[in-house]
Amino acid sequence: MTKMVVHNDEFFAQVLARLDEGLTTTIPVKGYSMLPFIRGGKDLVVLEKASGDIVKDDIVLFRYGGRYVMHRVLSTEDGRYDIQGDGVWLGHEYPVREQILAKATCILRAGKKPVDPYSPAQLRQVHAWQRLGWLRRYILFIYRHLPWNRGWLKENQVQINEN
Repeated sequence: MTKMVVHNDEFFAQVLARLDEGLTTTIPVKGYSMLPFIRGGKDLVVLEKASGDIVKDDIVLFRYGGRYVMHRVLSTEDGRYDIQGDGVWLGHEYPVREQILAKATCILRAGKKPVDPYSPAQLRQVHAWQRLGWLRRYILFIYRHLPWNRGWLKENQVQINEN
């Protein structure tokens, strides 16, 4: 399989142009910050333009600190958002509304099986996961080192190092 490397700014310029046209866009995800609910290098995310209110539990794409990031909204207050990745137990981002570019509408497990990230069952799992707090760090360490995850983890690591 031939891979084409595109600079993030070029890639997201195309994504945002499609969203501005009112289209949904499906993108691959890199990284581990949304584990266990979105797996970088394996899952795809369907995005729509972030119009209207952004509320707690929304998964959003935003530009913060010069980078494009996709994480979950923990809370909102006075036009500022407290956002954190599901696989992150310590760091938070605090973008303003203008920095939020898109909202996830669907996760495609392994690029195929659609999952509604806002279904009651999915949100129960997310809230239970969030209550684990700092224990998530250790659970994710074990999860990433399970034998069936090593292949995609190593593949994803090589992909990251090549960029």
